[in-house]
Amino acid sequence: MRPRLVAPFVAIIFTLLPGLSLQAQQKPFTQEQVVNMVRDGFGDDSGAKLIEQRGIEFAPSDDFIQTLKTAGASEEFLNALRAAKPPETAKKPLNQVQVFALLMGGVPSHRVAMLVGERGTDFKPTDDYLQEVRLAGGEDELIGALKGARVTSVENIDPAFQARQTEARQHLARAGEFYRGKRYADAAGELRAALVLTPEDADLHDALGTLLGEEGDWDGEITEEREALRLNPNDEFAHINLGMALGVKGDWDGEVVEEREALRLNPKNATAHVNLGVALGGKHDLDGEIAEEREALRLEPNNEKAHLNLGAVLGDRGDLDGAIAEAHEALRVNPNNELAHSNLAHALGGKHDWDGEIAEEREVLRIDPNNEMAHVNLGMALGMKGDRDGEIAEERAAVGQNPNDEKAHVDLGLALGAKHDWDGAIEEFREALRLNPKNATAHASLGLVLGIKGDSDGAITEFRQALSLNPKDANAHYGLGLAFEKKGDQAGALEEFRSAYELNSDNGSYREAYERLLNSTTTTASSKEQHNWERGKVIAQDISSSPVGTYAAPVGTATVAVPIYRRSNSVVIETDNYRYEWNEVGRNMLILPANGFVDFYRDGNWFIVLDSKHKKHKFTLVSMTARRQEK
Repeated sequence: MRPRLVAPFVAIIFTLLPGLSLQAQQKPFTQEQVVNMVRDGFGDDSGAKLIEQRGIEFAPSDDFIQTLKTAGASEEFLNALRAAKPPETAKKPLNQVQVFALLMGGVPSHRVAMLVGERGTDFKPTDDYLQEVRLAGGEDELIGALKGARVTSVENIDPAFQARQTEARQHLARAGEFYRGKRYADAAGELRAALVLTPEDADLHDALGTLLGEEGDWDGEITEEREALRLNPNDEFAHINLGMALGVKGDWDGEVVEEREALRLNPKNATAHVNLGVALGGKHDLDGEIAEEREALRLEPNNEKAHLNLGAVLGDRGDLDGAIAEAHEALRVNPNNELAHSNLAHALGGKHDWDGEIAEEREVLRIDPNNEMAHVNLGMALGMKGDRDGEIAEERAAVGQNPNDEKAHVDLGLALGAKHDWDGAIEEFREALRLNPKNATAHASLGLVLGIKGDSDGAITEFRQALSLNPKDANAHYGLGLAFEKKGDQAGALEEFRSAYELNSDNGSYREAYERLLNSTTTTASSKEQHNWERGKVIAQDISSSPVGTYAAPVGTATVAVPIYRRSNSVVIETDNYRYEWNEVGRNMLILPANGFVDFYRDGNWFIVLDSKHKKHKFTLVSMTARRQEK
C-alpha cells in the first residue's frame, strides 16, 4: 500500500512540471501539461492518481493516447486518462452562427428554440437575420425565442470577430439554400468556407458532419463529429450524430456508447433514445430496443420515428397487431409518411389482409410514384387476390423503374408463369441470372418452367445450381425429384422427394410424392418387393471411419438419441439401461444423407437400411441385455 507516498509525489510533480504552480493544483490538466508529465517521467501510477484527482480539460483522442503510449506512459496512466471527464462548462450564450449550425446539423427547430431559451444569445437578431433563419428551416417557435432571448455581452464582442460571424452566417444562409435544393456539394463548400472564418466552432463541424452523412460520406461525418466533440465534449447533438454514423457503418457498440453519452448529458433527449433503440436492435437486443422507443414516446408522444421503429420491432417479433397500431400512430402524426404506409402494408399482408395491403401500397405510390418496392409489393398482393394482370402490370412497372433489380425480374417471371406464359417467364428468370448468376430463387424458378416445357435436362441443371447455392430449398429438391422421375431415375427422385419432405413435412405435395414413390419400389435394381418402410435418423455421418458418434435409434414407438461406437463390423449402442450390438452384413460403410435420416424395414430379426446411395445394408440386433452403464 502506498497512499502516504502520494502527497510527497504531488509536491515534487508540482515543482517540476513546467507552467504548473501550487496555486493551480485544483485546475484540470491541459493537454500540454499531460504531455509534459509523461515526458518528465510521471506517466505512471503517481501521474494516474493526479489525473484522477484533478481531471482534464480536454477529450483525449485515440491518436493522443497512442502518442503517450509510445512516449512511455503506463497502462494505468492511460486508463486514468480515458476515464477522466472534462469539467462541465458553463453554458455560454448562442452566437448567430451557432443557431444556423444547429439547424444545419439536423437539430429540430423546436429543440433549437429550447436551447435559445436556456442559454440566451450574444446578439440582437435583426429582421434580415430572422428571415434567414426561416429560410434555414426555423419555425415560428424559434423565431419567437430569438426575439425574446436574454442577450448577454453584446457590448464586449470584438468587432473583428463580429464581422467574421456575419460573413460566416452568410455562408451558412447560402448553405441552407443549397441544401434545400439538394445541391449537397455546394452546401458543403459553403460550410467549409464558414469554418475557415470560425474554425473553432464545434456546431459548424457538427453541421458539416451531418451534411456529409446525407451524401453517404460516413467516414467524413465521423471525422467532423469527433472534431466537434474535441472542441465541445458536452455537445449532445454531436454525440447523437456520431453515433448514427457509426451505426450506419455497422459499429453498433460504438453507437450505443455515443447515444448513451448524449443521454448522460440530457436524459430527456428523445432523439437519443430513438437512436439508442435502433443500435440495440442492431445488436439483436429487441427488448432493449422496445424499451428505448417507448421511453422516447413517453417524452415525445408524437415522435413519428419512435412510432415507426417500435412498430417495426414489434412486427419482427410477430406482434402484427402492435405493428399495425404503431404505424397508425405514425400516420396520425404525419399522414404522408411514406415509410409508415409501407410498414402498415407489410403488417396487413402478414395478416393476409390483402385488400388492406393493396390500399396502403397505393398510398405509398401516391406519395412517391417512383417507389420501386411498392410496385413489387403491390403486385404480390394483387397476385394473392388472383389479379394476375394487375400483378404483371405492377411488376413490369418495377422493372421499368429499375431494370437492374434482379428480384423484380424474378417476381415478374413468377407472375408470368402463373398466367402460363412460360416463354415470358423464362426470359425474366434468365435476365435475373444475367444480373446475378448466384440467385438461387431464379435458378429454381427457371428449372421449374423448363421442366414444365419438357426440358428435363435443363431443369436438372438449374435445380442443381439452385441447391448448390441453397441446399435447404425444399421446392428445388421437389422440382429436381420431378425432373429425375420424368427421366426414369426413380432412385434419384425418391432421394429428392425425401429431402423436400424432411425440410417441409407440412407440404402435402412433398409428402404425397415421397410416399407414392417409396411405397411403389424399394429403389434397388435387384428387387421390386413391397415393404413396410420406417424412418430412423443416424446423426453420425460415417460410423465406420469414426469410432464414436450418436444414433437416433428406433426403440419401440420412440426414437431415442444414444451414443454409439464401432467394434469390428458391429455397431454398439449403449443407453442408461440397455446395450445393443448390431452386426452389419456386407459393406463396412453406411453412407448417410446430410440430414442423417435413413429408410429401413424389418425382416424378422434383421433391419434392412437404405443409404443415401440407394444401397441396402443389413443389420441384426444380436444382443439386448438389461444393464446399468458402468460409471
